[in-house]
Amino acid sequence: MKSSLKKSLYVGLAAASVFGAAGLASTTASAKSYAYVTKALYFNTAPESRNVVPTGSNALYSKVGTSKGARVVASKTTMARLGNSNRSNDYFRAYSIVSTNRGSVYYKVVSFDGHYRGWIYGGKDKTKFGGGIASTNTTSSAALPSTTTGYTLTNPSKWTLWNNPKYTQYKASKVTGFSNTDTFTITGAETKTREGWVYYQVKDDQNPSITGWVYNLGVQAPQGNSVKISYVDKDTGKEVGTGSVPFDKSATYTNVTTTSNLNSIVNGVPSGYVPYDNNNGGSASLANKDNAAVAKNGDTLVYYVKAAATDTTKAIKVVLVDKDGNAINLKSNDQAALDAAGAKAAFQVKAGDTISAQDVQNILADANLTDLISNSGSSYRFASASNTPTTTNDNGATITVRATYNLIAY
Repeated sequence: MKSSLKKSLYVGLAAASVFGAAGLASTTASAKSYAYVTKALYFNTAPESRNVVPTGSNALYSKVGTSKGARVVASKTTMARLGNSNRSNDYFRAYSIVSTNRGSVYYKVVSFDGHYRGWIYGGKDKTKFGGGIASTNTTSSAALPSTTTGYTLTNPSKWTLWNNPKYTQYKASKVTGFSNTDTFTITGAETKTREGWVYYQVKDDQNPSITGWVYNLGVQAPQGNSVKISYVDKDTGKEVGTGSVPFDKSATYTNVTTTSNLNSIVNGVPSGYVPYDNNNGGSASLANKDNAAVAKNGDTLVYYVKAAATDTTKAIKVVLVDKDGNAINLKSNDQAALDAAGAKAAFQVKAGDTISAQDVQNILADANLTDLISNSGSSYRFASASNTPTTTNDNGATITVRATYNLIAY
């Protein structure tokens, strides 16, 4: 499902009709003061390789931005907001490309939800995205559950099957042709980059030609092979919700503290609550980690939560630097994962409190960036972070913090 973004885009001359479809001016007497299109080009790459995010450096226009009659569809401020969004439906797909007499490249793009459509400046090099847009990966690989067979749908009207994880591709659509009582085999797993939600790729056991993607809470393992999760507000001692972790019916126990099981538990935290302690991938919120490591069928494990504060930061933006203070440039998918982790409600702090070094480390761990390979190919490992105080004026604000990494290898 997940396509790898290529460093270059192959473009060639397209039919002259593209000029008319783009609504762009050709060479006229007025071209002395306005840019005009000299070449209409086309993509020769898979649509999935043309998923992009706005950089915020350029606005979206109804025509090429410097051509006569062009009007603003979305300002630079709006495009920057969409580029930093934590919603997958705010991604864009590039589907047309032209170059102008001034040597500029423009792309026609549309947001995944179809709300925004127009032309945006893409730099001077037609072989790669630049200017107002950048390549992105909308998902990343996730771990498969320990049990992969015999799954059933939990709530098809709420969590149904999609041909791609919802809003991770333009025009992702629902899958039909299966029965709500069918059983399914899990064949793949992906994490939505922005939301951090895990989706499973499943194959219908009764209709093997039918495959799709479903939110991980939308399927359950064969009944009877599960551990109940009791979400308890630690401050009040009251249970505020329940969940479950399935495991293979042939196994005598399961380890609930594995990454995939913990992700399922954290994703299942009831609305209005966050994990009580985010340390160690959220396992610090388990009341008894020893029991969780050898949980048996029918066991109940307490997972502590707390009410989500309303006067908190909006997001914590982590900037990565080396020991000399030089910025580390991340690959686009790693940067997207880091931004998504920093925007999660679980990691926000109350305005006026301190963002601790441990908070920063938890965000990095959630984004799987304790160790990383930079965009230039160098290997780094997390070294340290500092405490960053906030003020009461930071309610709803994005706070920038720094994390220092040691260079391991060039």
